[in-house]
Amino acid sequence: MLASPYTDNLWHLNALPFSPMTSWLKNRLPKAAQCRERLGIHRWGIDEDIRGRQPGWGRRIVRGMRRRFDDPRIWHLNRRSVAGAVAIGLFIGWLPMPGQMIVAACCAALLRVHVPLSVVMVWFTNPLTVAPLGYVAWRSGSMLLNSPAPTFDTELVSLRALAHMFQHAWPEILTGCLFAAALSAVVGYLITLGAWRICTIRRWRGRRRLSPG
Repeated sequence: MLASPYTDNLWHLNALPFSPMTSWLKNRLPKAAQCRERLGIHRWGIDEDIRGRQPGWGRRIVRGMRRRFDDPRIWHLNRRSVAGAVAIGLFIGWLPMPGQMIVAACCAALLRVHVPLSVVMVWFTNPLTVAPLGYVAWRSGSMLLNSPAPTFDTELVSLRALAHMFQHAWPEILTGCLFAAALSAVVGYLITLGAWRICTIRRWRGRRRLSPG
């Protein structure tokens, strides 16, 4: 395909951080030092007592992860790192497991995308949203596994009844969580890329109007 000044300039703007979006994210996301401290990354492999008790493969993993977290690319905002961080955060946030933030941070470091944003994206799961999200996962898993959809009797519902129902619905819930995680990650990734490109085109057109001649 033949190059043109329009595509060359557009590609150049896409390859560089988008200033308004980057500034907006930088002002709202935790800084690298704050993220390291909250996740405990700064302590990995430093304590001699812990280091002595770790097996050889454990020390190698810790050293490898510390090198990953020392990579400046995972703290830098650009189109690829932002879209990848959104996808990772949405995927990990749907998984019913503890330590979602540290898992998201490690996955982001391994894939070299923005770590703070991946951690923040996990926060869509919280005590206020866990029940509706669990129900969505349950319904999705029931449809995928062709199982009876969950029904509730509002007059007889109780915490004990809900706990009993969830105890026997783990296959449906896990299947629904994985499906919702994959779907959310793909949709979030594509929406982020599209939004970034739209903002980039608008910025390029604005510069073109302001440029003399």
